[in-house]
Amino acid sequence: MKMFQTYLAAFVLAFVSNLALAQSNTGVLVVGGTGQLGSYHVKQLSAAGERVIVLARSTSSFDRIEGSDYEVVVADLMDADAVIAAVMKAKPAVIIDASNAPGIRMDDGDSFYWRSILTLTKAAKAAGVTQVIRHSARGAREILTVLPAQFKDDPRIINYFRDVARAEIALEHSGQTYTIILNSNLPPEPAIATGNGTLDADVTIDDGITRADLAAVTNTCILNQACYGKRLNGIDPTLAR
Repeated sequence: MKMFQTYLAAFVLAFVSNLALAQSNTGVLVVGGTGQLGSYHVKQLSAAGERVIVLARSTSSFDRIEGSDYEVVVADLMDADAVIAAVMKAKPAVIIDASNAPGIRMDDGDSFYWRSILTLTKAAKAAGVTQVIRHSARGAREILTVLPAQFKDDPRIINYFRDVARAEIALEHSGQTYTIILNSNLPPEPAIATGNGTLDADVTIDDGITRADLAAVTNTCILNQACYGKRLNGIDPTLAR
C-alpha cells in the first residue's frame, strides 16, 4: 500500500509538472518566418491574434512581415546551442519549420535540413513544445527509391532530395509530436491566393498551391490532433498541372 501511494504521488507530481509546463508554452515559433513561405505564416497568425515568434538569423531582412505583430529570437539553424537557447527563451506551443537553404547543395556531405530538424526536435523537447510542423518537398522519399532518369546525373538534385527525405525520417523517429506538410509546384511570387487550398492524405497528387494558401491550410493543423503523426499533401485542385 505504501509503495502504491509512493507511485501515485510521483505520478501526480509528474502530471502537475507537465501540465504547468504545457500551460507556460504559448504561440507559434516560425522558423524561416522572414522567407517567402514563412512570412505568410507570420502574417496570417498575427492577423488572427496569435502570439507569433520568428526565429531568424541576425542578417535576416524583415521587410516581408512589416506591419505584423511578432517577437524575434535570433539564431542560425546550424548553431545547435543558439537554436536550443532561442527556443527555450520563446517557449512556443508549436514550431513551424518553413526554413529553406540558399540554393541547391552540391556536395555529398551537405545535410542542412537533416541537421536542422535534429536540432529543432531536441530544442522542442527541452522547451516542452507540443507539436513540430515541417514543410517538406513532395516526392523526396519516393524519388530516392525510384530516381527519375533526368536526375541521375545531377548530384545537386539527388543531394537535395536525400537531405529532405532524411529530415522527414528523423522527425518521424524523434519522439516529438509532428506533422509533415508536403508541397510542390509553388507559383512564383507574388501569387494571389485562390482560397482553394486543401490537405490530402494522398501524397502522390501533383497539384500546385500558392504559398499563401499553403500557409493557411498548414495553420489548420496547429494543435490539431487529426494532423498528428501524418504526412499531408498541400494542394490546390484549381492549379493542377
